[in-house]
Amino acid sequence: MKRLSVLLTTEGTYPYHKGGVSTWCDVLTSQLPEVDFHVLAIAANPYLELRYKLPNNVKQLVKVPLWGTEDPVEYSWRFPFSQAFKSKIETTNRVIATQFIPLFEGFLTAILLHEPDIEQLAHLILAIYKYFQRYDYHKTMESKLVWSTFQRLTATHWHPLVNPNAVKLIEQTEAMRLLYRFLIPIHIPVPKTDITHASSAGFCGLPCVIAKLERGTPYLLTEHGINIREQYLNLNRSIPSLFVRQFLYRLMGAVVKVNYHYADQISPVCEYNARWERWWGIPDHKIKVIYNGADPNIYHPTPTVAKERPQVMNMGLIFPLKGQLDLIAAAAIVREKIPNVEFRFYGRPSDEKYFAQCQELVRTHNLEANINFAGFTSEPWRAYSEADVVAMSSISEGFPYALIEAMLSGATIVSTDVGGVSEALGDTGLLVPAHRPQALAAAILQLLELPETDRRKFGQLAHERALKLFTQQKFLDAHMDSYYNLMKQVKTDTTSMKELAIASSK
Repeated sequence: MKRLSVLLTTEGTYPYHKGGVSTWCDVLTSQLPEVDFHVLAIAANPYLELRYKLPNNVKQLVKVPLWGTEDPVEYSWRFPFSQAFKSKIETTNRVIATQFIPLFEGFLTAILLHEPDIEQLAHLILAIYKYFQRYDYHKTMESKLVWSTFQRLTATHWHPLVNPNAVKLIEQTEAMRLLYRFLIPIHIPVPKTDITHASSAGFCGLPCVIAKLERGTPYLLTEHGINIREQYLNLNRSIPSLFVRQFLYRLMGAVVKVNYHYADQISPVCEYNARWERWWGIPDHKIKVIYNGADPNIYHPTPTVAKERPQVMNMGLIFPLKGQLDLIAAAAIVREKIPNVEFRFYGRPSDEKYFAQCQELVRTHNLEANINFAGFTSEPWRAYSEADVVAMSSISEGFPYALIEAMLSGATIVSTDVGGVSEALGDTGLLVPAHRPQALAAAILQLLELPETDRRKFGQLAHERALKLFTQQKFLDAHMDSYYNLMKQVKTDTTSMKELAIASSK
């Protein structure tokens, strides 16, 4: 029997970074040995090292660096140097003018429209992809013809908040620079597999859309957080130019719509995400929630240990969406009533600027004796079990692994009510609004002031709930069912097309 092959596409995560999405990818690939995976990973630069040991059933890893090269051909596995050189020679101004500019104009026009024709846009993306299989990416995108086309089309009233007369040349240059980088994934040949599976409705989904249009390959899309919402949050924080922000909003929104339209199954990791997807017009029949799951053989309650001071623990990478600044502010409030309390943060900083802000807030509140940035731990299950309270302060989440792992470990949990957290936690812990340090502090104090036996009851209930609903095996079974159902759907569609063709020929 032929082994099933899956193209798994990632963006800024597996296998070069740790985190919830990477954990999801690692579990999927390593625990489904009967499936051959081909991983296409969009990465920040070509110098990143693997953070995971790839299992034997990962048959191919294609790294697609967006930055760190002047020309993508410097880091390309597409073809040998002789062929790369030939593609540059063949990429003349005449070729660019006659073959690429009409596609680029159509693509940009569709991006700038508030309601583009999604199928037309997708076929333009496919045509641009095919163009780059023969002609050089860098020479094309750096040409004066492309730049003048971009200037002309973006210097019009395409958004009510953007006054084209006030747009500076440096802003247009920045927008074009970002577009150059973000389109790099569609110049890479898409590996042939039975199924494609994107871990985000972002640019990593475009190879899946291309495979769908070119070969009819079924496409499964998983959404951990809502990509477009998180992009909006990030752009508001990181891009000062209104023109550049609005252009990227349009670009990313169009990419999300293309992914949603062509995915055969969209699997959010919680019902909360499904509400967003329905709001974006996804019909119910395409949505199948698949909850994340952890291994109860690894994450389970461990014996309590004596501690000299009460301990509140936070697990996760230190970056803005995880809200550690709010938890530090809450620690200052808790410290007023429990002077010797320890807040222990496990996880590496993935945003150095944000980590510096966290450290500065610690100094501002004189919390050096109460805050412990403990870094990475190789025994997270023990850290969950030993803490008196596990506190999660995220301002945006999907269905966090840290929460499921804490529940299986029997932790007593306080969390912000974001994403699918309430679906996971139910009534087995305390929920507070995001960005409310005072509410977070009040919930932590409420639990710390309980007798230990009463506090531990929350953890026992959380453990029982996670065992019932959120185990790794349930997660794996749901994905295998989805893969086989998508394959059956393709066979059914192919059979129907053949029968129709035979009937038409009679």
